[in-house]
Amino acid sequence: KELVNESLAADNKSRQSQWTESIAVGSKSFVETIKNQLSIHAKGRKILEKDEDFQLREEMPAYNGVFDGQKDDIGAKNTYFWNIL
Repeated sequence: KELVNESLAADNKSRQSQWTESIAVGSKSFVETIKNQLSIHAKGRKILEKDEDFQLREEMPAYNGVFDGQKDDIGAKNTYFWNIL
């Protein structure tokens, strides 16, 4: 509650990624506890240390990197020619 009141008093209303993109934020023991409780659902997520806080989050790969090799023209490959007399 104090953190929220301080932020509002300081007129700090910008989006902070550690709160909006993380599953858990806090002390190392808290974040480790959450990761253990999530069990298989936390697979691939890493605990990152930033300033004095720890965050449980999943690194986001570049969107284009996943699809670059799959782009291709399907034009004539999807065509059937009828023999009409």
